[in-house]
This record gives sequence, C-alpha cells and structure tokens, in this order.
Amino acid sequence: MANLKSQFAILAILGLPIVIAALIFGPTAFDFAFHRRPPERYLIPAGYSGWVRTDYGQQGAPPLPVEDGRRLIRFGADGRAVTSSNPLTGHGRDEFFYYSGNSRTALSTAGVCKGGMVWGRETLVDSATSSPSIRFFVGTEDQYRNEVDPSGKKFPACE
Repeated sequence: MANLKSQFAILAILGLPIVIAALIFGPTAFDFAFHRRPPERYLIPAGYSGWVRTDYGQQGAPPLPVEDGRRLIRFGADGRAVTSSNPLTGHGRDEFFYYSGNSRTALSTAGVCKGGMVWGRETLVDSATSSPSIRFFVGTEDQYRNEVDPSGKKFPACE
C-alpha cells in the first residue's frame, strides 16, 4: 500500500506540470496545427522598405491570381495592392520576394536577431467601410525597430 501511495505521489508531481502545460499551450498548438490556409506569395518592388498593405473586398478590383497553387499578391511602387478577393484566415507557409521585371529575390522571414526582412503582420478593418486589409513591414530588423519604437526602449539589442 505504501508503494502505491508513493507511485501516486510521483505521478501527481510529474503529471501536474504536464496537465498545466497542456491547458496553457494546447489551444495555441491546436490552432497552429489545424487552422491552416493555402499559402500566399507576396511580390514587393525591389528595394522597397516600409509598410505594405493589401486592401481586400474592393469592388471593381481584380481577384487575386493563383501561381503554383498560391495566391499572388503583387504590390505597386507605393506598397499597396487592391483586390476584390477576401482575406484568408489561418496560418500558411507564405513566400515573400523582391521583384524587378521577371526577376525575383526571396526575402528572409527569419525571426528576431536572425536577419529577417518581413515583420509585424497585422489585420486591419476600415471603420467606415468594414473592409479588411492586411499590412506588414518590409525591411531590415533595425528599420522595423526604428519604425515601431523610435526611442529604442521597447526591444532588447541583438548580440
């Protein structure tokens, strides 16, 4: 009987952190694993730095074309794209490129302090028209940090 009590105590001590972790991280992991959408391919003018924005659900605008099974979003020199298509929800393995004519150069989506070029994806809704848009920043991490935190107090320095 004492052996059974000690086994139960060990199971409770080891099992409790696992149950707590599953409750905290489980919904996020489930959403990431199962809330997938088809990937999109973003084409940004070569050398562009700043916010790019796609305005969705715009009457009279063309739908997004599809290339290799991916919706193709091509931004103009002003960093804007307009389409009659609706945004997709969920997570996809999107691709980002600088383009010039028919030439494309892949942009890194590496994380913080790893040389990424794509930052801060946000979904916005125009309050007057209820039209959705998505924007993200294209540029070096230093450019992005300066854009969102000019004082330099929000993010720790890369080492």
